[in-house]
Amino acid sequence: MKFYQSFLLFLLIASTSSCQDKASHPSVLQYPTGYPSNEETPLNQLKGYPLPRYLPGNHLMRLFNWMNPEYLGGRGQNSIAKKEYNHTGCIIQQELITNWNYGIVIPNAGSLFNGAADTVCPAILKLANAYPNVPLDVILLWTQGRPRDIGYKPMKPMIMAPSVDSAYLFKYTRGGNNASEIGFTFPDSLIHIDGEVQKFYLSKIVKCLHRPIDRINENGEEPPGFYLAEYLKNDPYMVKMKDSMKINSWDDFASTLKLHMRNVYSAAFMKELPELKNTFFSFYTVEGGPVDRFSWPIMKKCMTPVDNNYYSTPDFYPRWPRNWKDWTGAWHGWSWIDHGRTTEIDDSDKLFSPFVAAGWSKKDDENITPGQWLGLLKCLSVAGAEFYYVGYFNLSPPFNNPSDYIWQAAMPAYAQAITSRFEDVLKDGNVLFDKTPLPIITYTTDDKHVLITARKKNNTEKYVICGTYQPFSNDSDEIAEKKDVSVTINGHALTFKIRRQGSVYIYEKTADNRTIFYQLDKWHENAHPEHWSKDFNFEAEVADSGVASADIYTTATANEGDYTNYISYVHLGKGKQFIYHFGERDSVNKSHYLWVCYKGNGGIIIAMNNEKGNKISQRTGLPKTDKWNWVKVVLPDTYNFYGNNALKISPLQGEIDLDKFVITTNGDTPPTY
Repeated sequence: MKFYQSFLLFLLIASTSSCQDKASHPSVLQYPTGYPSNEETPLNQLKGYPLPRYLPGNHLMRLFNWMNPEYLGGRGQNSIAKKEYNHTGCIIQQELITNWNYGIVIPNAGSLFNGAADTVCPAILKLANAYPNVPLDVILLWTQGRPRDIGYKPMKPMIMAPSVDSAYLFKYTRGGNNASEIGFTFPDSLIHIDGEVQKFYLSKIVKCLHRPIDRINENGEEPPGFYLAEYLKNDPYMVKMKDSMKINSWDDFASTLKLHMRNVYSAAFMKELPELKNTFFSFYTVEGGPVDRFSWPIMKKCMTPVDNNYYSTPDFYPRWPRNWKDWTGAWHGWSWIDHGRTTEIDDSDKLFSPFVAAGWSKKDDENITPGQWLGLLKCLSVAGAEFYYVGYFNLSPPFNNPSDYIWQAAMPAYAQAITSRFEDVLKDGNVLFDKTPLPIITYTTDDKHVLITARKKNNTEKYVICGTYQPFSNDSDEIAEKKDVSVTINGHALTFKIRRQGSVYIYEKTADNRTIFYQLDKWHENAHPEHWSKDFNFEAEVADSGVASADIYTTATANEGDYTNYISYVHLGKGKQFIYHFGERDSVNKSHYLWVCYKGNGGIIIAMNNEKGNKISQRTGLPKTDKWNWVKVVLPDTYNFYGNNALKISPLQGEIDLDKFVITTNGDTPPTY
């Protein structure tokens, strides 16, 4: 009897057998308007959400979409035909690559053509050719390859075909019962056939392209699994092989054999297709997790390194709010990540790329909510996540309505956009280490709801700190949305506020011996993005260009290190120009106002332009004030705010300190932001 099961089948069994508590006091702000039956379409929702504010010119790898666009386009929904959901899926992909920093994805290389003539170029490949500067991502499914497609008899891959693999079963006793599984000595020749199948699928794709495939991810759930390692020691042949290879650990022995199998498979297309010579390749769940994982230092070599860093691919699938902190079976919360990151960073791999999903229950109100999920994603970023594989599982009919879960595509972009604003600390830095020395992934406090991560830039006293206040249910009355916390990071005793949706801070000792502390994500809200403010709230120090640490100042009203009540601001001196980018999603036919919170004795020059060529240029003399004050600037009605805008602020005369500013249609009262 085989014990191997595909992960998706396991997901189905676990999903249908779990019974979740219903929140007594859910917050309607965590769900789209009309939920659960009258929401806007997924595409219209995406087009209405506030855009993530990526730092222009960042070098982060784009998000990898594992949310099958066919399902986002309506596959499995009533009366939606294949032609329609494929078309809508392509339009949604276009929105995701244009505004949400995703790559273009082919969700299954083996089913792309699916009977279509080789002369027909699928719409998704036409989209890829139209956007050659956007990465093209392809997902491979080893366990779904069909050798019959290239002339062999089996319909299933060689490693799964009973008529082929029965001679290569490893037999053992498990729980007192006889069992068998494909062993680690499955012949290279048969593995290579499975690779040739994927090569065939990829070759058909390449023929339609006028640009490269940038990234390939293999689902990687093929046998044998790691659990087989414990039974090898009872097999004389395995003992002899291990001794001949001079490997001491049985775990390392199994990992070495598994690595060889995977490399034989991938070499059939990665090395034999010249078009893939510069393509990044990864496997799902290659990581340093605490149980049921092959050795990270060995298995990571089945993937492509980037600048000598191997990006682990753990699955961060807590599924339910109560499970965010630990893990339950296959559903991995933060403690799984903590263990895995400790192993990976200890092996010199500072960055990683987790698979993430906030849940896929039939009722979205059983999943983790947007605010809570955003806070967790930001902590992953500070722990080293450069990008995410963003997933969702449609397990059985009736398939979930994508209008309920399209927000799960938006949250990773909001989190990664904040990462783009500390890319220097992400890539030229690391988490801190204890006296062991082992990496410190999580900072403990006296509150079980608190999660804090931190990262330090190399050779300087600049830190990124993220905190989130996490509930264990979707009951809005369980805990408050924010909390003051105290923590010591590298000898610095700090107190600051954290929120459900995450709070990301920069803490820095500057070259001129000042301490600055400011927040990168203050405008984020604890709500479904449909309910976020349409105003543009800017902290002056979080600029897109022009602002350096030397321009930023922080004043606090309490003792050193206490930032529960502080003001961070920029000094706008002669010759300076600070630039801020923002994207209006709705063409609001109302007057707009710029509210500026400032102090000083000068004036400012406001210049604004957008992608449609609209421009604003006006001078504003600000009254002298020694205290922080809001002043309203009326913006011309002739300016069209729709699209991507650049706001430039420079001094007119004198010296100005800027705290924050807001672009809004409210001209009556100063903002409370």
